[in-house]
Amino acid sequence: MYSSKNNQIGKRQKIIDAAVSLFRRTHNVKRVSLETIAREAGVSPTTIYNNFGNREKLVFEVIKVLVRENIERNRTLVFSAIPFPQKLIGIMNGKMDMAAKLNSEVLKKIISQDDTIAPFVDRIYDNEIKPLWQKIVKEGKEQGYIDATLDDTILVTYVDILKAGLTSHQDLLRNFPENTVLIEQLSRIMFYGFLNKDIELFKKKDG
Repeated sequence: MYSSKNNQIGKRQKIIDAAVSLFRRTHNVKRVSLETIAREAGVSPTTIYNNFGNREKLVFEVIKVLVRENIERNRTLVFSAIPFPQKLIGIMNGKMDMAAKLNSEVLKKIISQDDTIAPFVDRIYDNEIKPLWQKIVKEGKEQGYIDATLDDTILVTYVDILKAGLTSHQDLLRNFPENTVLIEQLSRIMFYGFLNKDIELFKKKDG
């Protein structure tokens, strides 16, 4: 009984691994069929149906693996001893690289926030991405790279706003290869703003 359960878990993992590998290697969605995944995993299409029910659920498992890998990569960077600028560069390069290489179907599902994906993405964002952002903000302030007068809460709110903004402009990420320059410019504005000279926008009242 125990051996049979382990064997089932092993098959399930092999299927997920095969799907992840195939989605990484091609941007042609039609080529990543259940039959192709079954061949790659060394199982029958029936085994995939028995483990996942349908292709949508298998794609969801692929998304969880890819998002988890990206989170762990960022966690390693944030907790490493490398200089603060290199951490930011590493995180940005990782995101750009992931978006550029992802199969278009997987990328579309991640950014579309459908009923299946949205709860998972929101949970990851609240429980893992935000704490990492808060840690890097704290470090940036301590080292003088981030304005120490800015409230931590507003910096987190800023990221919330950016997330919501990107969700409302899904075409930017869905057509990522064609929009790389725009994404880079948005990232620059995110970190540096768009003014070349300081302007005292909010003058303090006397008294």
